[in-house]
Amino acid sequence: MVGVTIRAMVEQDIPAVARIYLENFKGMKDYDDAVRWIALKHKSKPICMYYIAMLAESDEPVGYILWTEHGGFRSRSIIELEQIAIAKRYQGKGIGSILVVESLRDVCRYLHARGSELKLVLVTTSSSNINAKRFYENTLNAKEIALLHDIYGRDELIMMAKREDIPLL
Repeated sequence: MVGVTIRAMVEQDIPAVARIYLENFKGMKDYDDAVRWIALKHKSKPICMYYIAMLAESDEPVGYILWTEHGGFRSRSIIELEQIAIAKRYQGKGIGSILVVESLRDVCRYLHARGSELKLVLVTTSSSNINAKRFYENTLNAKEIALLHDIYGRDELIMMAKREDIPLL
């Protein structure tokens, strides 16, 4: 999609990110809870790193992604794509793919600057969400590695992408 800008989230973006979260996920239902959770995650940067997608003609975020680093500051890092969501009216326009690729490139630059490198990316998604599974396969070249039963009230598929297998990095 033409005219999409990806940038690190700032505190002023939290209300918009909370609205996009509530539009896409069933976990938290209360706006204030979503704002509080996102603010706490945002404050844990660089362990948790939010990025947002903006359209050229808009000053409002239309999507976001949350990357979380696991295992401490190691020389080879494991990053989880913890959450990604695009506002419903902008879905299907390629924004999600741009958001993944551009934000992951920035995460890799951060890792490199601190003397680390990306080892692999973990992703979880509902096992029944075929579209999300295909998205992660196509965008990250992620492969299924496990299935966890009855997590968040449903089965969750765990996928993994090794650094050398991720296209466009």
